[in-house]
Amino acid sequence: MKKIAILILLINLNIFATTKASFGLNVNPNDLEIEGKTSIAFATSNLDFRNFYIDANFINSEETLVGLGLFVENSPTNYENIAFYIGLRTIFTEHKLGSSFTAIPIMFGAKARMYLGSLPKSNLGLKFAYAPSPLTFQDAESYFEYRIEVDMSIIENINVYLGYRSIDTNYKLLDANYNDALYIGFKFVLE
Repeated sequence: MKKIAILILLINLNIFATTKASFGLNVNPNDLEIEGKTSIAFATSNLDFRNFYIDANFINSEETLVGLGLFVENSPTNYENIAFYIGLRTIFTEHKLGSSFTAIPIMFGAKARMYLGSLPKSNLGLKFAYAPSPLTFQDAESYFEYRIEVDMSIIENINVYLGYRSIDTNYKLLDANYNDALYIGFKFVLE
């Protein structure tokens, strides 16, 4: 599974070099997350796809979690400082007792650009992902994730961020809180 995650992230890095994208790394005392996001506009000249994105993440904690998603992000008319997104993700992990977990959660969220006086450009984001029983496979019963994140552009194309995530991977035989932690990280951002 780690080889697949590294391959996905390397592909995302290659795409990152050519289009609107971000690539980040965040840590806390117990785990590491590598994440990437890119517009799929590089694959087509059709402007209808300029707000479609693919993303991938890899969390290395007691168990490894790999996610791959497709979503649409856009701002309401006349509200350029707010964006909403909705999409689907695929989640793979395995419990240390040997149970396999695959889910396809529905993902939705929002982010808002904040202007804090003379401080650099900042964003506040909130994300939810939920997969009930019909969208879970193998030994999985349900999946729920939420995150809140604040980032600040410290120099051009580099954002630092602070966030909190909670990930519940509920199996048929046990309920497991996969992750419940604060984290800090940085992102390379091309807009």
